[in-house]
Amino acid sequence: MEMQVDWHPLRVALRDRRAQKRPLQFWWRDDDAVAVTPDLERLEAMARAADVPVHIAVIPAHATRELAAFSAGSPYLIPLVHGWAHADTSAPGAKKSEFQRDRPEAAEETAKSLVRMGEFFVSGLVPMFVPPWNRIGDRLTAQLATQGYRGLSTFGTRGAENVRGLRVFNTHVDPIFWKGDQGLADTDWIIQAAVKHMESGSEEPLGLLTHHLVHTAEVWEFAARFIAELQDGGATKFDIAGALV
Repeated sequence: MEMQVDWHPLRVALRDRRAQKRPLQFWWRDDDAVAVTPDLERLEAMARAADVPVHIAVIPAHATRELAAFSAGSPYLIPLVHGWAHADTSAPGAKKSEFQRDRPEAAEETAKSLVRMGEFFVSGLVPMFVPPWNRIGDRLTAQLATQGYRGLSTFGTRGAENVRGLRVFNTHVDPIFWKGDQGLADTDWIIQAAVKHMESGSEEPLGLLTHHLVHTAEVWEFAARFIAELQDGGATKFDIAGALV
């Protein structure tokens, strides 16, 4: 049975942006890559079919050389740095995070993350830090640029384009119902999140966030259709790597 989604609000928002001569730009980030799996292969095929690169946030401590080779063989897989080990180091009772709480070893971990990723992904690596669970402390953020990072990506409409010497490009739309069954979230809510960002006045590219390792069939279908709707509405892919040069 075909998924029933009301795409009208998104189409109207895209039409309005075109009328204002402010066509939308968008990019796609997918978190938690560590190895070549059938789901990763499906992700790459989906990106290729849409002709839209997917920026894979790779967990450095667990990444395999097979993943690096597979990524190097596809112009549609662009690696980013996803924390160190994706380990929850939050304080008791706090929301999950790896780098939000001040820890003496945190800066050492982010530094070796970039080194390890540079060794594995000899070409194509974008020096953008993606903190697990989209949370990072200010003190550590201030050190990332000195370690060689040029970008930072979390979730939500950003407050500023540049933070502590880093270009910030966030994600804004996540189709997974994390607080429920981890299937597809309410599609009206997902689309409204996109529309809200588009109508916020921000010129930040709209970011789609996916997690290929946990996608249900409905999430795969929605994500592919969402990208197609953006493209049909005149949205164009944003060059993250070029913006960080």
